[in-house]
Amino acid sequence: PPPFERLRELCTRIPEGTQELLPIIDFLETFPAQATEEALIHLVGVTALGIAKAPQGGIWNGTRWIFLRGNASPFPTHPGPGWTSLPWAYGEEPYGYLVVRTPEVPAALTLLLSISAPLLAWRRLEANRSDQNRALALQLSRLNTLFDLTRNLGEVETRGELIRLMANTLAGEFHIQRLLVVGADGTVIHSRGLGQLPPVLEGESINGLVEEKGLVHAVELRDQDHSHGFAYAAEPAHGKLNDDDELFFQTLLNITSTQLGSLELRESRLQAVRLEKDLELARNIQRRILPKRLPEPEGWQCAAANLPYQAVGGDLYDLWMASDLDRSPRLHLALADISGKGLPASLMMTQLSAFLRAMADSRVADWGALALRLNERMNEVRDRNRFATLFMGSLNPATGDLRYVNAGHNPPLLVPGDGRPLEHLQPTGPMVGLLPGAVFREGRATMHPGDALVIFTDGVSEAENLAGVVLSQLLKPGTPIVYGVHTPVMDMRTMRCTYAGTEQSLGRAAMAQLARYYGLPSFNTGAGCDGKAIDAAEF
Repeated sequence: PPPFERLRELCTRIPEGTQELLPIIDFLETFPAQATEEALIHLVGVTALGIAKAPQGGIWNGTRWIFLRGNASPFPTHPGPGWTSLPWAYGEEPYGYLVVRTPEVPAALTLLLSISAPLLAWRRLEANRSDQNRALALQLSRLNTLFDLTRNLGEVETRGELIRLMANTLAGEFHIQRLLVVGADGTVIHSRGLGQLPPVLEGESINGLVEEKGLVHAVELRDQDHSHGFAYAAEPAHGKLNDDDELFFQTLLNITSTQLGSLELRESRLQAVRLEKDLELARNIQRRILPKRLPEPEGWQCAAANLPYQAVGGDLYDLWMASDLDRSPRLHLALADISGKGLPASLMMTQLSAFLRAMADSRVADWGALALRLNERMNEVRDRNRFATLFMGSLNPATGDLRYVNAGHNPPLLVPGDGRPLEHLQPTGPMVGLLPGAVFREGRATMHPGDALVIFTDGVSEAENLAGVVLSQLLKPGTPIVYGVHTPVMDMRTMRCTYAGTEQSLGRAAMAQLARYYGLPSFNTGAGCDGKAIDAAEF
């Protein structure tokens, strides 16, 4: 038979007082089934009342009753006549007092306390060990969570994927069912368990939602000095976050914030690489479009330069000879400035160049009518709000007659060679590709021997020197400007010129010149120049 059955059998055979041990045997047999400290204390109290055959009693821990049957004694440690109060302790650690309503103290009662005290100490040790094991298991679990999160964060490529990974991690770790993540500008990046939300939450709207949905935890997603937004979370489905939970919650969000910063940096680098590829493609397009050689009719000299500043611009020039079979050739010329930079501007430049060559491949009867056709075509194919300023026309090399249209472009300069006033070829219509149905008219001018026609974009007039002063500010009214000087120091790559004895750099320039002189004109106010002078107010 089981050992406790044998003990019961022995107690019943011995007549003198051994029956009092039966409750002790029952206690020892039942003890292993008591999984908690509360259950063990309850078992001690019930057994004690059974041994004392008392209807009332309890266990007092010094501050409260941890077990009680019947009415409590108002003075647990000194209950008075008819009551018994026995200390319950293990070594120097007191557990409290066993208080029962009985005039006499059975010997088995003292035995119960002496047996149960070490059992309670053992139970507490086991519970503490279990708590430590659970805490250790939790820490191991969270270390695995951190490992998995860190590994998976390195695999995501977009901010949305990263935020979803973080949200799923929080939901799995803390059983959080309501979560909101917004960007620094209030844009809703991710939501869980909150229903349909507007795309942007700001001010009172987000405060009201946080209060209504019980989003009691708010953490800023911050990476060093940069804020990525905020995360709001409700309490777990069961219970609340304790201090350790909140610390781990914050740790997960901090890791996410750091990865957000790294992801944005990586996206910026990829964007820079893509931009550089676009710029290289745009540069290749521009190089192919610009003429390799410039036509030079007899008695005329042509020069042109396109020097983008830091990026690919939208400047275009072209010169070509056009004629009918029965008429003398004409020199067609065009210079345009497309809005914007980079690949989109280069693509529009390609379209404009193709249209110009197709529409003006032969003699043009009316440049205003051609500009009207070109404007309608550009309005059909242009990208969003892109447009172009354009100067185009034809020159009769034999007579110097110039017919042109200026579509909102900087007025080219017709610089006389005989001292006559400087002539500006003003716009004869708006920019092309901007206003459908716009009207353009043809302009006329005549070039005489010694004259120079200078066509340029705003990159010339708005060019800055190293001090940040633009060319138009340097050329004050009354300042003599000498042009037409042949000088070997003229640098086509930097457009280095001299103003008041000081070398400046125009930087970006895109200009074409029709002139009887070779090269671009240099501007110089120094003494000893043998060129011709005009007033800067005219320039």
